[in-house]
Amino acid sequence: MRRILICFLLISASCADEELEIYDTIGGDFVLHDQFGDKYQLSEHNGKIRLLFFGFTHCPDICPTTLAEVQEVWQQLSAEQQQQIEILFASVDPERDSSDLLRDYLGSFDLPVIGLRGSDAEMLEITAKYASFYEKVSLDSALMYTIDHSSQTFVIDRQGEIRGWVTYDQPPSALLELLSRLL
Repeated sequence: MRRILICFLLISASCADEELEIYDTIGGDFVLHDQFGDKYQLSEHNGKIRLLFFGFTHCPDICPTTLAEVQEVWQQLSAEQQQQIEILFASVDPERDSSDLLRDYLGSFDLPVIGLRGSDAEMLEITAKYASFYEKVSLDSALMYTIDHSSQTFVIDRQGEIRGWVTYDQPPSALLELLSRLL
């Protein structure tokens, strides 16, 4: 039994030290505008780890849950670790998500989130680069439509490469593990 435990510990230690894969067939640089109207270019923020999530302010479940889970992870990081990370919420609803609405929505979370927006054409191009999707779906309600969209949070390293992602159904600990390996 002791030998099995020692083997398990050795295997676990070697897996933890393995470098994260670089997913270089997806992702890439982009330019959008933040919730204050300022230009945001991903590559100009190299040197920081970025968390990138595509969502929209009228999302009833995935977006607020994801932001709450990121907030949970954020609170477990030290101030020094937090300074190394940017959280990006890129709106896939350019029709409704104005700068003001993004600012108000993201302000309801205890997180330093950078809200990003662009035209529908820009967002379609960027989500395609990130192997993500979104689609407007008509509703018979006052909202008139909703958005079906991908729900992964991309982890982008200091050089702008995707090093992994966490899906909506994974616990916050999965994101914390990815971040810990890059910090």
